[in-house]
Amino acid sequence: MVRLKLILLLALLSLMGNAQDNGAHHKGRFHLNIGPEYRITPIYDVAVPATEAALYTNTDKQNSGMGLNLDLEYFITDKLSLGLINSFRYDLVIAYSREITAEFGVEAADYNVLMDYHLYLAYYFKVFGRGEFFINAGVSLLNRNSDFSVKEPVRNSDGELIGMELYIGDYHYSANRLSLGYRKERGKIVLGHIFYPTGPIFRSDHIFCGTAYRV
Repeated sequence: MVRLKLILLLALLSLMGNAQDNGAHHKGRFHLNIGPEYRITPIYDVAVPATEAALYTNTDKQNSGMGLNLDLEYFITDKLSLGLINSFRYDLVIAYSREITAEFGVEAADYNVLMDYHLYLAYYFKVFGRGEFFINAGVSLLNRNSDFSVKEPVRNSDGELIGMELYIGDYHYSANRLSLGYRKERGKIVLGHIFYPTGPIFRSDHIFCGTAYRV
């Protein structure tokens, strides 16, 4: 799978290397944008109940902080583009452990490289000579690679322990993404919002800001 991704990336880089920048004439071209993103502390919906899975992590920590975006953008017209952003974050997976049974104890949190995927449409508006504003809307698949194992006791109707159950949980969820930004030459700045209609409390909304540079 990793080898396939590398082959696809090299092929796309080759295609983009053969395309020459010609002012605002972007139709039919690929752009690769790379840059950091910072997520601001989530906005909670207090009406949404917490689920059991939410007990294993820290919502503020997991959905906030710095990430790196690789943004592949294809221009359908000179102003309309279709893109896919792959975000990488070294972030918290599990913060809480039920293995600590004493009155006091400490256990290391589990971190991993989490990945998000954002599919979007963007439209650019020419302003300020060579600069452009743009609006970007799409859907997001968040917290991929956040799998963790959970062990829980199984009891009969009398409350007696009869075994243990082991299952794999994760913090995967889907959301909507909306952002506004400004582009000038090869640079971009963007401010946006990732939100969802319904879901458990760890699927919290959050605001993000970032920059990108077209390579």
